[in-house]
Amino acid sequence: MLLPLFYENIDELSFNEYNIDERRGKNYKCFTYISFYEGARIALDNLERQGYKVSLYVFDVGENDENKMQKALNYDAMKDMDLIISLVFKNSFALVSSFCQVNQIPLINPMSPDNSILLNPYVFKLQPDAEASSASLLKYIQQKQSSSKIVVIYDDKDVAQSVVNYWKENLPKITDKWTILNYRKSAAKLKNYLSKNENNFVVNLTDKKTAGENKSYAQTLLNTLRQSKCQITLFAKYDWLDYVGNDFKQLQDMNLHFALTYYNDYTNGNFTDFVQLYRDNFKTEPDKIYASLGYDIINYFVPLLKSYGKEFISSPVNTNQQKMITRYRFVKTNESGGWTNTNAVIYKLDNYKIKSCWSF
Repeated sequence: MLLPLFYENIDELSFNEYNIDERRGKNYKCFTYISFYEGARIALDNLERQGYKVSLYVFDVGENDENKMQKALNYDAMKDMDLIISLVFKNSFALVSSFCQVNQIPLINPMSPDNSILLNPYVFKLQPDAEASSASLLKYIQQKQSSSKIVVIYDDKDVAQSVVNYWKENLPKITDKWTILNYRKSAAKLKNYLSKNENNFVVNLTDKKTAGENKSYAQTLLNTLRQSKCQITLFAKYDWLDYVGNDFKQLQDMNLHFALTYYNDYTNGNFTDFVQLYRDNFKTEPDKIYASLGYDIINYFVPLLKSYGKEFISSPVNTNQQKMITRYRFVKTNESGGWTNTNAVIYKLDNYKIKSCWSF
C-alpha cells in the first residue's frame, strides 16, 4: 500500500494546553489520507478473523514525490508483492504502473478517472469515466424511468463527442421517447421538447471548465426548467448542491439525481455497519470517502487473491459483495488494456436528504 502519510509532518500534531485552541479545526496533512489505511485495516481484521493471513506493507511515498516512490519500489521484497494499492498522483503513479507492468503485479488506482492509466493491462481503475457512468445511468433509466420522456442536453464545447455518440447509439435501444439536444446551439428549443403530460427525465451532460461557469450555467438551466412548469426529474452533477447555496428547494422541486462511486451514505446499511466498526476502532467518524474505499478494496481483492492467486486478473469477478459499501463491476475497455469499474451509484435528493436509489 503506497500512501501519502506525511510522516515528516508529524510534529504538527504536538498539542499542549497552550496551543490546543489555536490548532483546533486546522487541516493537518497527516490526517488527509490516513483514513484510507484505517478502512483497509478494519477489512483486514474482519478477514483475519475468518482465517485469512495477509502481510500488508505500507509505504509513505508523498502525493507526487517521485524520489520517495522510487525508493519504495527499490525495496527488496517489492517485486514479490501479490497486489499493490497506490493512492498517489499522476507522476508517481506512472512510476509504480511501469514497475507493476514489468513485474506482472496487479495494481489498484482508487481515485483517477483517467483512461490513459489503462494502457497497463495490470491496472484496476475504480473511478468510472463518463461513458461508464452513462452506462449506469442508462440502466437506471431503463429500470426506473421507463415511462418518462428522456431529454439529454449537452454543450458540444464541453462534452466529448464520444460521450454524445454513446447516448445517441444506446438511448434509442431502451426508449422511444427521447431527445438529445445541443444546448449551446439550441437552448431556446428546450421547452419545446418537454412534455406537459408526463414526467421529463432531463439528463445534463455538460460540465464547464470552471466552478464559476458551472454555477452560472446551472442557475440558467434551473430557471429555464422551472419556467416550463413541467414535471421534471433532473440528473446533474453532485456539485450542483453547492451552486444553489443554502436554497435546496429548487433542486428538491427538480427531484435532483446524480451519480457517484462513493458517498458517505447513512441510508446504506453496509456503510452504517462500517461506521460503527470505525467508531469502535478509532473513536471518530470517517469524514471522507477514503475510509470506505480502503475497506471495499480489501474486501474485494483479498478474497480473489486467496481463491485464484494473481491469475484472478483474467476474470476479476467477486460474487460475494453483499457486505461491501459500494459494489464493483469491472470491464476491459480493450483486450490489451487494464480493467475499469463501471458501477456508479445513482442518488437522489429526497425530502432534502440524499438517498441512494440504484446500483448495478
